[in-house]
Amino acid sequence: MYHTNYYLEPHQYILQKSNKFQALIFYICKMKKIFLITIALFSVSLTQSQENYKSLVVDFMTAQGQFETFNATIDQMAGMMGISLSDTEKKEFSNEVMGSLVDLLVPIYKNHFSEKDLKDAIELFNTPIGKKISSKTPIIAQETMQASMQWGMELTQKMQKFIE
Repeated sequence: MYHTNYYLEPHQYILQKSNKFQALIFYICKMKKIFLITIALFSVSLTQSQENYKSLVVDFMTAQGQFETFNATIDQMAGMMGISLSDTEKKEFSNEVMGSLVDLLVPIYKNHFSEKDLKDAIELFNTPIGKKISSKTPIIAQETMQASMQWGMELTQKMQKFIE
């Protein structure tokens, strides 16, 4: 079977090949644009999804009382270091460090909780017992820290027996 290109004059054959090459380049450029648009839309969707999840983590941490616990820890550390912060400085500092903490925690939460899990937990913490748990968490954290330090000293003394 003969291919029609064999019967073309050499300059016509080159022109036909050139047109096919141009068509291929045009097709590739079109596909590249479609691909880039698809990636851009996916990125926007993914970014929005990540921001939604981050917002849920913040809501969950707020409902759970974690920010109050962290703020109590910051107050305690500042006191131990002899640092006195004005309310404005404390608020700015807290927002800065909490923002970076949330950024670190979002991937961890995402590994363990779906969006539905977080929504359900937020709903739980909006019940009377959930509110009690979240209000008592900072107090319990402070008391636990003191008890843990005492326990750690006792543990160290007991473990030193094995060294001797």
